Amino acid sequence: MAESAARLGRRRAQVRYTFVERFTHAEEPPPLARMLRGGRGGQVRLKLYLSYLWLQKDDTARELAIRHNAWATLLDLPDPEKAGARRIGDAQAWLEEHRFIDVTRTGRLNLVTVLDETGRGEPWIAPGAAAKKEKESSDLGALLHRYVQIPQTFWTRGHIAVLSGAAVAMFLTLLCENGGLGEDRALWFSPREAESRFALSEDTRSKGLRELVHAGLITTKRRPVNETDFQAEALYMRNVHFLRLERLAEPAAVTPRRRVVRLPKQRGTSAGTP
Repeated sequence: MAESAARLGRRRAQVRYTFVERFTHAEEPPPLARMLRGGRGGQVRLKLYLSYLWLQKDDTARELAIRHNAWATLLDLPDPEKAGARRIGDAQAWLEEHRFIDVTRTGRLNLVTVLDETGRGEPWIAPGAAAKKEKESSDLGALLHRYVQIPQTFWTRGHIAVLSGAAVAMFLTLLCENGGLGEDRALWFSPREAESRFALSEDTRSKGLRELVHAGLITTKRRPVNETDFQAEALYMRNVHFLRLERLAEPAAVTPRRRVVRLPKQRGTSAGTP
């Protein structure tokens, strides 16, 4: 199903930074955080909306006429013909209500037009094209339309189906933090900064990062984050993360590490002892 959809989509989906993070703590939570809230339905909403963005091959939005059960199959939801299709319908209704998509209802299929990532109901324009257009009149165009790119293998190799909503969210935050500067860059942010910029809970962050490690999409190490501060009285250790985007080209799998339980050595028994 994903290979079939790839013929309609971009080689790299474009997602604006403003979907993932906010500029100031005074603003409402960014769309990513708002979309995830609300239990199991949050991850379907997030994955469905990202898939809508992936299938925008042109610089302006086009209508998508795709069956609910096809979306459910793409995302590997249980019972795609019935229960899975209902979950897609619920997610689509939420996205329409919160002005991330526009839906035109016809006899058999809903025609979906993706809207701007901000949730303000504005027409969607590809970030690169929008930045180029606004650059002619304002230097802020490139900043307002900064975006990350997600390779189509995120879909065609099954990663979007295997990862939880928390893992997908943290993958997007790390892409933003990386800023396209290469996979060898150490990425980290304090809990206060993560709350201020991304408005994601500690549970979401820890679960998502742990799952990304098990999926092979990041490696995590303990590193000092102030080692160049000569006036520091002590080194502050943090978990730092390194993206491993080459893993997207391989079939998706999440394989938690097995805990090794060491049993205490038993003393030898004397003869005649049962």
